[in-house]
Amino acid sequence: MGLYILKRLGTGIITLFLISIIIFSIVHLLPGDPIQIMFGQNPNPRLIEITRAYYGLDRPIIAQYLSWLGKVGRGDLGASIINGQPVLVLLLPRIGRSMLLTLFGILFSLIIAFPSGIISAYKHNSWLDLSISSVSLVLISIPEFWIGILYMMIFAVWLAVLPTSGYYPIFENFGRFMQIILLPALTVASVQAAQTTRMTRAAMLEVLSQDYITLMRAMGVGRTRLNVVHAFRNAMIPIVTLVGIQMGSLLGGVIIVERVFTYPGLGLLMVKSIQERDYPVVQACIMVFAALFVIVNIVVDITYTLINPKVRY
Repeated sequence: MGLYILKRLGTGIITLFLISIIIFSIVHLLPGDPIQIMFGQNPNPRLIEITRAYYGLDRPIIAQYLSWLGKVGRGDLGASIINGQPVLVLLLPRIGRSMLLTLFGILFSLIIAFPSGIISAYKHNSWLDLSISSVSLVLISIPEFWIGILYMMIFAVWLAVLPTSGYYPIFENFGRFMQIILLPALTVASVQAAQTTRMTRAAMLEVLSQDYITLMRAMGVGRTRLNVVHAFRNAMIPIVTLVGIQMGSLLGGVIIVERVFTYPGLGLLMVKSIQERDYPVVQACIMVFAALFVIVNIVVDITYTLINPKVRY
């Protein structure tokens, strides 16, 4: 197990190195000049030249990349071109906010998906199964931003019970935090719950068709114990894989939800930085998303052995 984890960590580091090359190249090839945006219209050409030299933007792109990589290796993500603040100062509070949104979205989706998937599999081909499957298919087909706008209309405009934007620290006032996080998290959870429900249903149907399940039924094992303890546990590996992929993709996919609800997370910062061509901030945001995705995938692989002891690396 220890050797496997080291191999996965090594693979993750190589993956992040390759991603850094791709991201650095793409970001610097985007049209637009951050220095021009900084000084607005009709700036002093000499001042632009001095500023570009100060930030190293007049050097070849390879030299810029090697310099940036060396700073990152020392824990220095640079400074924002637009406001001069250290990138790390801008990122740290927003990473926690985006992770909280992702975790609550996944939590809500699992609370909805696991019972729905188990019931749908148990009531296979019944009206309940067809209803759950139909609702899941509809939710998968609807874009997240549209679902978010719909929730805003219902809960913020018509019922006027939940706010549509802002942020409140979780440890200062948990109730206020939940009011603010609820709509974005439910928006994230709606699509993810639909996907997880369908996967849970498919995995459960496959397990319920196995011979040992038939034997347990003949031995008189109760329905709840049969479905929840025996069948669901053996169906967990494909479900864990899907949830791990969802969590990794959500860390980058919450950008749209953060934009809709003006949630001050990492995604909203990245959108603003892309508009301003703030290269250091954009690169740091994308690398954080990539690193979190790699970490989540390693955790998912390790989780396999906890769910099924027969799985060994």
